Amino acid sequence: MQNRIYSMDNPKAIKAQGFGWLNAIHYMAPADLAGVGNLCPAASEGCKALCLGWHSGQAGMAKGAELNSVRATELAERKAARMGLKLCVRLNGSTDIVWERIRVMRGGVEYPNMMAAFPSIQFTDYTKLASRFARPLPANYSLTYSRTDGRDVDALRLLSAGHNVAIVFSGERPRQWCGVAAIDGDAHDLRHLDPRGVVVALAPKGRAAKRDRTGFVWRPLRELAVAIATP
Repeated sequence: MQNRIYSMDNPKAIKAQGFGWLNAIHYMAPADLAGVGNLCPAASEGCKALCLGWHSGQAGMAKGAELNSVRATELAERKAARMGLKLCVRLNGSTDIVWERIRVMRGGVEYPNMMAAFPSIQFTDYTKLASRFARPLPANYSLTYSRTDGRDVDALRLLSAGHNVAIVFSGERPRQWCGVAAIDGDAHDLRHLDPRGVVVALAPKGRAAKRDRTGFVWRPLRELAVAIATP
């Protein structure tokens, strides 16, 4: 198995090096494309239609992913050390697997999850599963809720509880959303460095996302009305 199970050379990952981190993002076949069930159980139709993982050349089968990820993480840890950087691993580059509940083996020892197996590594993820915030998370695992069409109630509830919410916005990045401060989420993908209780504003990626009318991309009401009326 090669270390290409992780992407370290996409634009966002490269930005992380300017902050002293090696950012490794784990890509797999999203939703039900892998043929092993739904790896994105809370994804809306808009989310599926615009997912960057649909056409990712690094998407892989889920079978054996836990073991592959352990091997890849060990290799990424060595690479970060050689570069003099800290390592940040995003396990769900195009999926929404509840990694904190998946046991893994490392060096003949079973651990409750990847985070426990690699306590010196920082892990981050986006998730559409609001239920994941109801349980304590490993100290080295940072989760950001990803708002999608029809889920504003969950987004507002989690913001009020001090969690962060990522939202894809059309046009210029807003300074706030529903009275909550918004930060530039495209500056890097190191979500564990973000202040707490903020909106992580993201720009739509790709032509399809920029033309989205499903509600996945948040638009001001005036702009949304124009988009719906445009054939």
